[in-house]
Amino acid sequence: MKRILIPIIICSFIVAQEEEIPDAPVDTTLMEGAIDTSKVESVLDIVDTVDIDFSLEFGYKGYEWGSKISVLPQLQNMSAPQPGSENRTVSMSGILGLDSVEIIFVYSDSGFWKSEIDFQLEDDDIDTQIESFLRIEKNVSEVYGNPFSTDQTINGPSNSYNNFLNVKYSRAFYRSSWNASPVRIVLVLNGIVQQPNTESSLLEGDISFLKLVYYNPDFMITTKEEKQTEELPSIFEIY
Repeated sequence: MKRILIPIIICSFIVAQEEEIPDAPVDTTLMEGAIDTSKVESVLDIVDTVDIDFSLEFGYKGYEWGSKISVLPQLQNMSAPQPGSENRTVSMSGILGLDSVEIIFVYSDSGFWKSEIDFQLEDDDIDTQIESFLRIEKNVSEVYGNPFSTDQTINGPSNSYNNFLNVKYSRAFYRSSWNASPVRIVLVLNGIVQQPNTESSLLEGDISFLKLVYYNPDFMITTKEEKQTEELPSIFEIY
């Protein structure tokens, strides 16, 4: 009989101890800290970027041809888009590769049809302008192949010209075109440099430009309203 009572007493003691011990609180801070939310956000970012089509057939840098100006483009390393006064253009500036540029998105009645990239140039050296053209031409050719059409014209005095009493201009016109159907690409340098160089130029402002244009002919049609012709004054009154 004593052998039976001892196990019963031990079991009842264990049950009493279990009832007296309260449940330990669960430390949720460790569980929350174990979840890296930044990784979740990065995964969502990857999913978003995967859905963007960066082909020229779709658009320019993921911005679809035919898009309305109400949907503004967004590009990396560029400033916030600035719509033009007539709601026909959107501009932004920033860095494209090694160059400081301004990009203008142009809209027709059919929507976005052209992006025009304006490169910053050295205005006082025609040779440097030509080197910039050739460098960009090489880069574009590595992506889209050799241009199907080119044009190169140089004239005017060289940098050694130093007659300050008879200012002249060195001129360089370079153009290369690519066909990346349905898109056309055109790179144009129109370089004009005063010779000899002086601290005060005869012509103010930027008279040279280097531009790279991507355009889709399928969306370039714009309907213009007919304007009534105005009678001009006599040339003797104008000049």
